Amino acid sequence: MCERIPGSKWCSIWLLVTIVALLATLVPDRAAAAQTDSLVIETVPPIEGITFRLDGEPFSTNEEGVARVDLAVPGRFELKTRDQIRLGNYRRIEFAVWSDGVAESSRVVDIEGSTRLQVGFRVDYLIVESFRTSEGDDLTPKSVGPFVIVDDAGESTTLPGSSRGMAGPTAQTWERFPAGTRWLPSVRIVSENRHLKAEEASYRVRWVSVEGERIAASSVPFTPSEGGEWDIAVDTPSGSLPRELTLVPLLIGGLILWLVVVRRIRRSSQPSVAGAQRFARFVRRRRVPREPGREFVRIKLRTGRTIEGWRIHTPGADPSEAVNLAVTSVWGPDGSMVTSQPTDSFLFPSQIVQIDVYEGRTTNRSAEVLDIPRR
Repeated sequence: MCERIPGSKWCSIWLLVTIVALLATLVPDRAAAAQTDSLVIETVPPIEGITFRLDGEPFSTNEEGVARVDLAVPGRFELKTRDQIRLGNYRRIEFAVWSDGVAESSRVVDIEGSTRLQVGFRVDYLIVESFRTSEGDDLTPKSVGPFVIVDDAGESTTLPGSSRGMAGPTAQTWERFPAGTRWLPSVRIVSENRHLKAEEASYRVRWVSVEGERIAASSVPFTPSEGGEWDIAVDTPSGSLPRELTLVPLLIGGLILWLVVVRRIRRSSQPSVAGAQRFARFVRRRRVPREPGREFVRIKLRTGRTIEGWRIHTPGADPSEAVNLAVTSVWGPDGSMVTSQPTDSFLFPSQIVQIDVYEGRTTNRSAEVLDIPRR
């Protein structure tokens, strides 16, 4: 070309223009190559090993909880991650929200240039729980009913009593836990101006149901952690006694009542006419035995209980007084055999519905049937 243009000056000018034109065409291509389309995802809190899929292609977070994928061209892509993931034996996470407000784990994302997203995961820890009294005595799991906890944000939750665990083929791996343990949320996600933040949760116990009675609980704030143990102390009401000791006054009262009744029966020398008349209003006699000693009877009470035993006849006893009975068997209202009580040995007419008298211990009825109608 320079040979056709006369003079070396014009040849130099032509070469300079050609070089500038080539450079002008190369610069935009290099700038375009420098601007790469990519997607960067940050987990909140930082969690290593979380896998995402962009149009089916997997990529995972590093030890800082950040995952990156570069694209050949921009566009709209389908982005997915799992809703629930179990990380080891004591930690599990659950999808919460994307930083742009999308509340589904599977979504569509527009990528042009460098696109950044945050994804929040709630974190649960498997903790060991135990219940005891304020004196340090352990409570049995069967005695503990529902209890209410309150987190540091003021939200209350009712938990269904002492943990019995969850296992078996119908339980998903993410849900399973042994008896005496419980999954408890440790990290919650808060969104502020399209930015996610992880907050640590702590709990107090408001009250515990122990054998059907609500009792306040003294629990210092508990923050779930891997392998954590939650020791819940149930308050002992001031002046209260253990359940076994509360039965002592009842037993003493029953013994005193038994002594009073026996003394009144023994001191009665003659039947009381007024008492006999009062008793006659409640008893319709079919046939009254006159034989001394004792006889085997079945007595049905107004409470639905049925008592069998030997009725002891005391000479000269007042018919309006209690029936003196050596109890052999007791049945409840539903017909099942129950434990005899001290008061079953002395029954007042006001308690009795019917008395059946038998010979010996056979089921052949004889001698006497007393029908006592309800008032």
